[in-house]
Amino acid sequence: MNLTPNEVLIICLVALVVLGPKQLPGAIRGIAKGLADLRRFSSQVRSELDNVVKGELDNVVKGEVEQSHDEKLRQESAPLPSPDTTESDGETNKPPPSQ
Repeated sequence: MNLTPNEVLIICLVALVVLGPKQLPGAIRGIAKGLADLRRFSSQVRSELDNVVKGELDNVVKGEVEQSHDEKLRQESAPLPSPDTTESDGETNKPPPSQ
């Protein structure tokens, strides 16, 4: 929000007339404190969103995602048993179960 010096002067004069010279300093302090709190809150929200976007999730979620990816990779890379490979007792050769 860009205010020109003339606009700031008009706002100050209106505030002086409405509030009076005794209440104006307290009102300005209250407004400044409210703006500072709003900035602090918005910076906290922004930092939390940045953390989520950057992928700094808790270790439990990361571990579950990594585990499911590892399991999927193992399934995709496991050799498929061929139907013509049989042992002498008639059982097919199966890869060892993944753990």
